[in-house]
Amino acid sequence: MFVTPITFALPLTSRLFPPQKPLLFSGANSSLKLADFMVRNGSKRPLVVTDSFLHENGMLDDLLAFLKQSGCKVSIFDEIIPNPTFAVVEAGLEASRANQCDAVFAVGGGSAIDAAKVMAAASTSKKSIAQLAGILKVDQPLLPFYVAPTTSGTGSEVTSAAVISDSQTHKKKFFVDPKYIPIAAALDTELLKSLPAPMTAATGMDALTHAIEAYICRNRFEDTDRDAAMAIKLLVEFLPIACADGENEQAREMTALGSFLAGFAFTKASLGYVHAISHQISAHYNTPHGLANAVILPRVLRFNKVVSKQRFAALEHMLSPARPQMDDHALANTFIDRIDALSETVNIPPHLEELQSKDFDAIAYDAISEARWSYAVPKVMSKKDVIKILTSASNGNRSVSF
Repeated sequence: MFVTPITFALPLTSRLFPPQKPLLFSGANSSLKLADFMVRNGSKRPLVVTDSFLHENGMLDDLLAFLKQSGCKVSIFDEIIPNPTFAVVEAGLEASRANQCDAVFAVGGGSAIDAAKVMAAASTSKKSIAQLAGILKVDQPLLPFYVAPTTSGTGSEVTSAAVISDSQTHKKKFFVDPKYIPIAAALDTELLKSLPAPMTAATGMDALTHAIEAYICRNRFEDTDRDAAMAIKLLVEFLPIACADGENEQAREMTALGSFLAGFAFTKASLGYVHAISHQISAHYNTPHGLANAVILPRVLRFNKVVSKQRFAALEHMLSPARPQMDDHALANTFIDRIDALSETVNIPPHLEELQSKDFDAIAYDAISEARWSYAVPKVMSKKDVIKILTSASNGNRSVSF
């Protein structure tokens, strides 16, 4: 498939250096299976990267006990914060080097996993963290890297990218390289069950956004189409159950698997304007990324409908094959309405109160710039289009027309 220069950077990377899925363990206590796999691979001095909440509330106790019983000398770095900074990564790097760690084992959400990726890269490199920022800047193999996510949304356990904020400028920096994909990951329902319903909803809608944007982008592949479609099917069915009943292990596992598949799909394919816009919203107002995606998603779907009608129709036919004969236009509208209904079911608000019209020009400019160089979008937005979406997201009108 031809990729135009306007959207070539990340899609071209995936074509020249196709990402590989990590080995996957899944189900209750699968993080212990992952730890056993790491030890059998020869690592005995892991750096466990997590946050203080998970550590102090005992959620890592079984994992740490297993590692110690396996003869490991475990170092714990639990200083992860939301939107981690270069300073946080530098502190983790110092812990890795001081304790001569031979592997990195991340347990947490996207922030922990992203920070751990860069720690694992910096531990073996002579480059500074700032010098590792960008595309294909990793010059050495990472320390062996393993991941147990505690949220089902970022897909960071299967992606080749990390996002870290510059401690001085506070701007988000992208780290993109196939080497950031871990060796193996565990979707442990015992870790996932503690995620509160609002975070389950926001991160699940983030995963759904990954899957839909990968499915309709212009850089898609046969395997990304397959994974994205299955992710959408799993998330539409099981996300409402996981939100309503966090103890439902099947719903937790299937939602996590949907996030995993969506993460691989967008890593190899592309994202789009939902992410381009939501990244700027989060930068301006510190809005949680998943929530921003969830609110922006239906607006961008309506913008893309004219060029993505057949793709939306195919998804709706997959989700409801017994539906009476409908043309692509009707099926596409039904799919978008389905996403609206899902958002309402999992209590995603119809608008973002923090949005301020005085910031719309700057948000639009940066969103268009991000999409131009990073994503194979199905249809190019103008500044006017972005502002229309932001206005809709501020007043709660999901049915914005283009």
